[in-house]
Amino acid sequence: MNLLLYVFFVLIEKTIPLFPLKFLYKIAKIKASFFYYILPIRKNVAYTNLKMAFPDKNKKELNRIIKNCYINVLIVIVEFFYMRKFTPRQLSRKFIISNANEMNEKLKYGKGFIFVGAHFANWELMAFTGAKIFKSPVNVIVKEQSVKMLNKRINAIREAGGNRMIEMRKAPREILRAISQNEIAAMLGDQSAPQENLTITFFGQETPAFEGPAVFALKTGAPLFFGVPFRGDDYNYTMKAIEIDTSVYNGYNRENVRALTQEIMSLLEEHILMRPEHWLWFHKRFKTNISYD
Repeated sequence: MNLLLYVFFVLIEKTIPLFPLKFLYKIAKIKASFFYYILPIRKNVAYTNLKMAFPDKNKKELNRIIKNCYINVLIVIVEFFYMRKFTPRQLSRKFIISNANEMNEKLKYGKGFIFVGAHFANWELMAFTGAKIFKSPVNVIVKEQSVKMLNKRINAIREAGGNRMIEMRKAPREILRAISQNEIAAMLGDQSAPQENLTITFFGQETPAFEGPAVFALKTGAPLFFGVPFRGDDYNYTMKAIEIDTSVYNGYNRENVRALTQEIMSLLEEHILMRPEHWLWFHKRFKTNISYD
C-alpha cells in the first residue's frame, strides 16, 4: 500500500507541471465539485468546525465555505507540484510580502526571527518563496510523514527553493541553532495540540494550542512575526506580516507564554474571519470539545 501511494505521488509530481497553470486551476475547481458531492473526504469535519466557529451562519452559507475550501486545497496541491517550475521573476509576481524589507532589517540585529503562520491559502508556496525573498534559508518545522520514501520526496520539493526542513522531534534544538546563527525559523501554529498543552480561546472555544512560537520568542528575544497570505482573483498572493511586540511580556513564564499564544491565535482568527474559505477546516481543531462522527 505504501509503495502504491509513493508511485501515485511520483506520477502526480511528474504529470502536473506538464500542463499550463491556468488549465490546472480550472481542473481544481471541477475536482472540488467531485470531492464535495461524490467523495466528501472530511466534509463532516469541516461542517462541524464551521458550525462551532460560525453558529449564526445557516447551512447554505457553511456549505458554500466548504466548497471553496475544497478548491483551496486542490489549488495548494497544484501549486505545490508546480512551484519548482516558477522562475524567480514569476515567484516575485506570484507571491508578494509587502513589508519584506522591514523583516529583512531584523536580520541586521543578529537574532534572526521567528515566523508563525497557518494552513491558510497556500502555506507551502509561502514557505517556498521565503528563501528567495529573504535570500536566506528558512528553517521550516514540518511533521514527518509515516511513509519514509514519501516523506523524503515531499521534503525534496519543499527544499528545492533553498529552505531547510526540520522534523518536529528535532525542532527545539534546531530552532535555537537557527536563531543563534541569525537565521529564520518558521512554523505553522494553528492545528490542535495535545491536551497537556496550554489552553487558549479560539472562535469562542477553549482548546489546546501549540506554545512553541511563544516559548522560543520569549526565551531567545528573537523578533516574532505572524502572517498568512491572501489569494486574489488572479491566483497571486499578497501578505503583510505583523510583528508582535513581545516586549510587553515581562520575561519568560507560563502566564506570558499563554498570553502570547493567545495573541497569535487571535490574530489568526481575525484573518480567518476575512477569508474563511482560505483556512483548512478539515482538521479536527475542536476535538477536545466535541466528538467528530
